[in-house]
Amino acid sequence: MLDISAYINSDTIIPDLKAANKEEAIKALVDKLFEGREHTLGKEQVYQEVIKRERLQTTGIGNALAFPHARIEGWGEFAVAMAVVPGGVEFNSLDGKEAKFIFLMISSPNEPYVILQTMSAIIRFLSEMGHDKDMIKDPANIRDILDQIGKRDIKTTEQILARDIARPAVNYVRLETSVEEATRMMHLRRQDILPVVDKDNKFCGDISCCEVFEYGMPHFFRQLNTISFVRHIDPFEKYFRIKKDLKVRDVFQEGTEPIPEDSTLLEVIFEMTVKRRSKLFMVEENGTLSGVIDRFCIIDKILFF
Repeated sequence: MLDISAYINSDTIIPDLKAANKEEAIKALVDKLFEGREHTLGKEQVYQEVIKRERLQTTGIGNALAFPHARIEGWGEFAVAMAVVPGGVEFNSLDGKEAKFIFLMISSPNEPYVILQTMSAIIRFLSEMGHDKDMIKDPANIRDILDQIGKRDIKTTEQILARDIARPAVNYVRLETSVEEATRMMHLRRQDILPVVDKDNKFCGDISCCEVFEYGMPHFFRQLNTISFVRHIDPFEKYFRIKKDLKVRDVFQEGTEPIPEDSTLLEVIFEMTVKRRSKLFMVEENGTLSGVIDRFCIIDKILFF
């Protein structure tokens, strides 16, 4: 378990950075890491490694946050530097907005998870501070944040948890959503399965293209090995005939087991490999849908991150 508070302090923070682009911001943060410290590698080498990683895929995760990083052979102790950019800087973030809080992290390949664990701990801390509120989005309040960093224990978890790798659950449907609208969302979002929630955002199950495909087929077809002898049935006739009135609650799959936010990485992999689940839905303790994990989350956050 790592105490992040020991790494983010007045010696590793740039409270009012002005940068024309993310390259300048990263350069300033690398300089900050080397300020008054000796490292086994040179500044230019570290900078180039971070830029190389950034060009593969942006580390701007949205909500004004960016986490440029690199795992570098020959690097010693894990290091973090933070910058606040009041005017914002373009980071090609996932939500299209500029980054204002940038955390540079450098580790060795011998610590494969420390960067992800640190990022998750920082995000949890900012969420507790009110990340969706003005306090975090307004860099003028940075001193309040720094005070809290000094007062609170910001620690990583010993294991990678589901909440560390899940994506926010932004695409979902409700029980009363029409199936027509659900299939439209699948089409627009290029997703073949969506979580289903009730009016209180409690997870109820999921709806996939398979449920829609099966809706118009005779039930006994499921007992057959082949239907090559059947030529005259239109599998979507029933769907198109009543699609305006068909609701998600009429066809969705109940009983889909969600996973808790504190499920371990091993539990996630078990569900995906042994149980052959392509997508997992994460819930808070009260059953509220909070995130989604698919195979690309594992690729992005574990194998590639």
